[in-house]
Amino acid sequence: MTPVLQVEDLRKHFPAQGGRIVHAVNGVSFSINPGETLGVVGESGSGKSTIGRAVIRLLKPTAGRVRFQGQDITHLPESACRRLRAEMQMVFQDPWSALNPRIRIGALIAEPLLLHTKLSRAERRDAAEDLAQRVRLTPELLTRFPAELSGGQLQRVCIARAIATRPKLIVLDEPTSSLDLSVRAGILDLLATLKAETGAAMMFISHDLGTVKLISDRIMVLYLGGVVEYAPAAQVFAQPAHPYSQALMSAHLPADPEAVLRRHVLEGEIPSPIALPPGCHFASRCPVAAPACSTMAPELRAVRGEATHQAACLRIAEGANLIPEVTHG
Repeated sequence: MTPVLQVEDLRKHFPAQGGRIVHAVNGVSFSINPGETLGVVGESGSGKSTIGRAVIRLLKPTAGRVRFQGQDITHLPESACRRLRAEMQMVFQDPWSALNPRIRIGALIAEPLLLHTKLSRAERRDAAEDLAQRVRLTPELLTRFPAELSGGQLQRVCIARAIATRPKLIVLDEPTSSLDLSVRAGILDLLATLKAETGAAMMFISHDLGTVKLISDRIMVLYLGGVVEYAPAAQVFAQPAHPYSQALMSAHLPADPEAVLRRHVLEGEIPSPIALPPGCHFASRCPVAAPACSTMAPELRAVRGEATHQAACLRIAEGANLIPEVTHG
């Protein structure tokens, strides 16, 4: 199976004051297959959103390679990138700012069809009605303006716009973070249905571990712009191998309020992306760091001999439960 998206050694740097450089993304590699959802998790500032924007060329990579359906799009001019927009779409975190408040909902949903197809006005109107039905919006909403809809309804409008041109890749950047739990569940159910219907590959960026667990096939855990773990979702939640992943997953609250919580507590601050430390970037916060961790940069390696489960840690061979647990009952 040919991946829809292949990313190799992606790097993205931003200029800062005094001639310094913010190293936002540092050598990230991954792929997404047709019909697969890759969950991308990590703390704020880990590079999640920057990667999402770079892979669909809303940001130009500093280095590395991005292949979309086998085509190298890393250095395509902006005009060529615009032609690809029909096949790669993004759903942003804030639906209120993503939609023009002066345009009616029906026209907003039809807008990608106006830009990327030769459909007539009547055909675009019919397509907008069909898309609204697919994302479970009632027909009467099509004549309203964004201010007249709820946050959940607006996010459904954004999703309808994203799937209008039948893209092969959809990047969703925190699409449910501003919604309450009941609306969030509806959006996740909708995304699962649309993925089954269209076979689109999805990149789901979120800090909400519960949401990521529900929707993802594989998970990529980021720390300070680099990948620390990359594996099937079930394995990351059941047997996280990297010390940072262990701490991150231990923060996930189970549905059972009586469950005993076993926390992996981290101390210290995240290093500055302007002055990245040598060796493992997590070493200064890792309670099981060895002296070599401060000098040797770890590469992703198979965990317990499983090629599909990889972690970037010099000590993964010593066992999965590296960080001492703090139990709360």
